[in-house]
Amino acid sequence: MESQLFIKLSIFLYWSSLFIYTSYWIVGFFGKRPRFYVLLSGVILHSTAITFRGIAIEYFPLTNKFESFTAFALACFTVLLFYSRVESYVYRISLFCVGYCFFVVASALFPMKLSYAPPLMLTIWYVLHVPISFFCYALWTSASAAAMAQYFSSGDKRRFEQIIDSGFQYGLIAFSISMIFGGLWGYVAWGSYFLWDPKLLWSVIIWFFYATCIHLDFWSEARKFKIPLAIVGFLILLTTYVGTSFFARSSHSF
Repeated sequence: MESQLFIKLSIFLYWSSLFIYTSYWIVGFFGKRPRFYVLLSGVILHSTAITFRGIAIEYFPLTNKFESFTAFALACFTVLLFYSRVESYVYRISLFCVGYCFFVVASALFPMKLSYAPPLMLTIWYVLHVPISFFCYALWTSASAAAMAQYFSSGDKRRFEQIIDSGFQYGLIAFSISMIFGGLWGYVAWGSYFLWDPKLLWSVIIWFFYATCIHLDFWSEARKFKIPLAIVGFLILLTTYVGTSFFARSSHSF
């Protein structure tokens, strides 16, 4: 009975947070303070919904595609909350749109029913690996949004360059840590630190891609490629995160 109560509460909070996120499209036109508190309210309700879902299954609630997509959306909204003072409509809407689209797609295409963790997920390394990956993806998405803002902004662009550099650097650090935890998880779950799996191969590709991006500043002639590479990086991110789950046979397709 308790699990049914928590799942009902979580579903109610999911729809409530979606309503608040939707209202951000209107409030986003107003000042910093209103849009900050609207987004903060959505993040709090969203986080609470995920927490209730975890209580219901008595484990970390990242066991199916609905939970995966909405968790990535939450990571995007959290990063946007951190950069809420950035006065760029293009940046805010670009980053918000990615999170919002993932949330809506999850709500429309995937059932909200509970999924209990299979044995291969029952390890601390899985719990550490997946959330860090999502925040890393959100940081790289933020860098892509800042790159888009660079193209459409006529004012001071140094702030966007800082966001791009932060996204590159902190995203790569987070992803490196995540890959270490992922390797340990793989050893526990499959008996190997690395498998010739589409998800793992694309994870290596995206690691080398962003490792290259953070070194562009050391070669003056290559700096001009930072903005387009930030945008291309988002396409590689989608391939790594979404493409390998839907269009390839991967051990990570839950």
